[in-house]
Amino acid sequence: MTGADAIAGHLAEIGLDAERRGPREWAVQVPCSKRGAVGVLLRARERTLSMQAFIMRGPDRAHEDVYRRLLQKNLATRHWRFAIDAVGDVHALADAPLAALDGDLLDGLLGALSALVDETYESIVRTGFDVPEGTEFRPPPGAGTD
Repeated sequence: MTGADAIAGHLAEIGLDAERRGPREWAVQVPCSKRGAVGVLLRARERTLSMQAFIMRGPDRAHEDVYRRLLQKNLATRHWRFAIDAVGDVHALADAPLAALDGDLLDGLLGALSALVDETYESIVRTGFDVPEGTEFRPPPGAGTD
């Protein structure tokens, strides 16, 4: 069985509805209680599974404070790390060795992403954008948080 076949099997095992994007790529939605579903792109490489999730667009203000918070959070996370792209949009990245990957590990990694987003999302949005006082953070209706 190839690494790609194993990943497809693991995704089915944990019950995620994965959209096949290519022979070695899948897109899944990970539910989060603060942001709503987070799209994750999974890529099977030669020896690793690479995962990338879009978290939010680049902040309108206090860029340094937002990025500092994310870099500090990177020190406290084991698998996922925050990164910014060329325009300042925020992503979360993780890699796992294919040789050790099973359904439980993949489920744990995606669950850790959900927890990480729930821990950080509201504070970085409030810091990086003009959010009216009293605004409650919850996903939009039908945003895949079941």
